[in-house]
Amino acid sequence: MSREEHSATMDTPPKITLVVVAILCLGGLFVLQGGLNDQRGELSPTYLEPLQDAPPMLALVTQSLGGFRGLISSYLWLRANEMQLQKKYQEQMQLSEWVAQLQPHVSMVWRNRAWNMAYNISVTYPDRETRWKYVSEGISLLRDHGIKYNPQEPLIYHELGWIFQHKMGHNMDDHHRYYKLRWLQAMTAVLWKDEAQANAMRGVPNFDELIDPPNEEVATRVQRLREEYKLDPREMKAVNEQYGRVEKNDGSVVYALDWRLPEVHSLYWAKLGLKRCGHNPSKENDLRKLERIVFQSMMYCFERGRLNTPSGRAISPSDYFDNKGSVIPNMELAGRTHLAYVEMVTRAQDERSAQAGQSYEMAHMNFLKRVVEWNYYYGREKEATEWLKLALENYPDRMTWYTGYDPETKKYDLEKFVLFRLKDGVSRGGIDKTVAIITGLFIRHFTHLAKGEEEEAAGYLDKAQEVHSLFTARFKGAAENRVTLATFEELKIMRLIEYLKDEDPTIVAALRTVFGLKEDEFPEIPLSQPEGGVPNQ
Repeated sequence: MSREEHSATMDTPPKITLVVVAILCLGGLFVLQGGLNDQRGELSPTYLEPLQDAPPMLALVTQSLGGFRGLISSYLWLRANEMQLQKKYQEQMQLSEWVAQLQPHVSMVWRNRAWNMAYNISVTYPDRETRWKYVSEGISLLRDHGIKYNPQEPLIYHELGWIFQHKMGHNMDDHHRYYKLRWLQAMTAVLWKDEAQANAMRGVPNFDELIDPPNEEVATRVQRLREEYKLDPREMKAVNEQYGRVEKNDGSVVYALDWRLPEVHSLYWAKLGLKRCGHNPSKENDLRKLERIVFQSMMYCFERGRLNTPSGRAISPSDYFDNKGSVIPNMELAGRTHLAYVEMVTRAQDERSAQAGQSYEMAHMNFLKRVVEWNYYYGREKEATEWLKLALENYPDRMTWYTGYDPETKKYDLEKFVLFRLKDGVSRGGIDKTVAIITGLFIRHFTHLAKGEEEEAAGYLDKAQEVHSLFTARFKGAAENRVTLATFEELKIMRLIEYLKDEDPTIVAALRTVFGLKEDEFPEIPLSQPEGGVPNQ
């Protein structure tokens, strides 16, 4: 047999066979790959999915050079930073999305993308619905994906808490009221049967019912709560017990955290982050940021944690946000907020050093000063005096600045202290603080009016009018939806309705006589009258 015949005999059949086998193997691999990927995802929550929506060449390179994914992601990250500097946010978001797929365990990627969505991209759109879309997507990115791949990374929880506390809770965005409304509606839909139940329970869910649903309707809501919002009813109940449970002097217990407000969810994610990440000493500086979120969230829950409506019961959410006097202090949370500061100061000192809690102590002292003035405005002079005494005992060297305190005799003048704080608040306070001050002055006005002390009542009414006028002048020309107050008369009637519903029956009866109101009769809130005399629609 010649060499040619031998070669033909030996080579031809194996080549065909090998080609067929290779095709069959590739086909089988293609069929099995999808199922294997699904199983990996189920077994490992941090499984890396193949790169999605990338150019074919990039997808091919990343699949072929798996070990060099870090180099590829570094290049993409540099390009994304260039787009960021050029304010080309849409292009930057696409690049950072690929980086997140390549390096999902790098928390900066998720935080950067969420920040751009919630802050940079959202404000490029004038309409509130598109802005809300990007703000909510920023939240979802951290909550649904960032935490999934980085469950023990404190900065992911901090960024999530910050968006709730600042972007949604504060008033720096022109459409912040709309964000609050959408979040209130979302939470109402999953935590209660309907809006009426949410209002009747003043924003405090039945956590036992959510943990062990008694029927299909509740079970469906709980499923949405867990799957869409990643909220665990057991963790929520723990936060509510620690920070919302208030024991009154008569032995009764009330819960004061309103779970429809964004500040409470900021608190929730900060506490969850501390629970999951607190055992890692290498993350000390990052954990400090979470600690701050905890007491800051509680401070805001106290300072702006109650709906400024007739007890939150008789007014729809849309009216609540249109009235531009949306929130006031939640006085019941003063004690719990104080304990939150003490908790974080102690934590810092025990786990780090005595000096570590000094900045927390300064924040605590500022909070105590707020508690003193709010209690005074809201007719709780005894409590105001006790809080002032506590502030002086805890920070004697730092509280010598106000003119009503004599460090030698340790005597203090509550009136002088509040007057000093009032002047500071009027000159520098934002809309929430201004509404709180005006509301407190109204309460003192109504109380003196019911007692027949007309001169004192008139003095507090004049002061409320002065505060309203000064704030209106300060923000004249500012964005309508961001810092515009309701009219003075609107705020007055809103607070009168609240007063008539919640205050002492004897005082309420006397006040009804003053205003000529029958039993169970309430005044109507007037429509706003902007320039030109046309009511708001």
